[in-house]
Amino acid sequence: MLGILDRLPWTQRVVLAVLIAAAVTLVILEGLSAETVPGAVGVVICGLLPVATLLMPTVPASVAGGIAVLSIAYTIIATQLSPRLDNTFGVVELLGLSWLLVRVVMQNRPSRTIWLAALLIVAACLLPLRLDASNEEYLPAMGVGIFFGMAFLTLLGLYLRLHDRRRADSFELARQAQRLEYARDLHDFVAHHVTAIVAQAKAVRFTTAAGLPPSPEVLDDMLAGIEKAGSQALVSMRGMITVLRDDGDGAAPVRPHRTLGELVATAADGFAGPPVTTSIDDQLAGRTLPQRTLDAARHVVQESLTNVLRHAAQVSAVEISAYDEPGSVRITVRNDGIAADNGMPSSGFGLLGLTERVESAGGRLTAGPTGAGWAVTAVLPSSPA
Repeated sequence: MLGILDRLPWTQRVVLAVLIAAAVTLVILEGLSAETVPGAVGVVICGLLPVATLLMPTVPASVAGGIAVLSIAYTIIATQLSPRLDNTFGVVELLGLSWLLVRVVMQNRPSRTIWLAALLIVAACLLPLRLDASNEEYLPAMGVGIFFGMAFLTLLGLYLRLHDRRRADSFELARQAQRLEYARDLHDFVAHHVTAIVAQAKAVRFTTAAGLPPSPEVLDDMLAGIEKAGSQALVSMRGMITVLRDDGDGAAPVRPHRTLGELVATAADGFAGPPVTTSIDDQLAGRTLPQRTLDAARHVVQESLTNVLRHAAQVSAVEISAYDEPGSVRITVRNDGIAADNGMPSSGFGLLGLTERVESAGGRLTAGPTGAGWAVTAVLPSSPA
């Protein structure tokens, strides 16, 4: 029962402890004001039970129903006592039943909520009947006032229930959007590495079929490249699957690069195709850029290099350039090849997903022939929006 305290900040623990202490004190004072021992015992027990539910993370239906039935039973007994209660019918109990009603409406399914709420409302409305005959003229007004108060609390519980549902739905939508982003990452990472494997394997087969088998040293380099690309693909897949299966909050993709210079250098070194030259401003290479800009830039470079292997032929050189512009960074990946079908599978969503990613980062993407090859250019913000 006390487990709820472990999940509360210390400030809320203090507030809850003060509320419970005040409620217990008031219940004891109400019990002392009773004229008879049975009356005092009933007031104290019926007042403490709803207060005890404050310590419960969730209130089982059996507990809520039992408290309501016990309250009704004691009210019936109190009407037979002599003398009856004259000062209070159980104000703390009324407050406890009221809060219990709100929690029941919030936490239980509608079919169960109906009968539990009805029991609690009846129990609360009958409380004034415990008072002696000197208060009879006020009983109808007190009963009606309690009824409308409980009706309002029922609506409050329904509102809070709806609010929690909307918050849960919003959280789930955010998680789905996050998973979609990770699925795009999975496409970009794995497609890049697998394309490199296929390209190097085809190169070995092509040279061998042409009667020019590679030397042992060249073949070893090619196989090492295939091994490296395969290992990187496995690491990427394992990392993405781990993130997708993580039910905890705050899971995020790994951010391997801190600067644009590191990003471009890593992409150029790991490319399995023609030689890559880089051209990037020295100040821009080491500058701290927004993480969304770096993520988008990484995907632009990676997808562009992958497309060189997939869709270009007679490529002798690839260039990655990055230049600083007022308020933005221009990144271009160009090659001097011609469009061709290299026989490699393609999802058809590479550039589409890339455009969406760049636009979501506040930039714009263009891709097309240059007259002497093909170029992909992304203009991304250099400072947070």
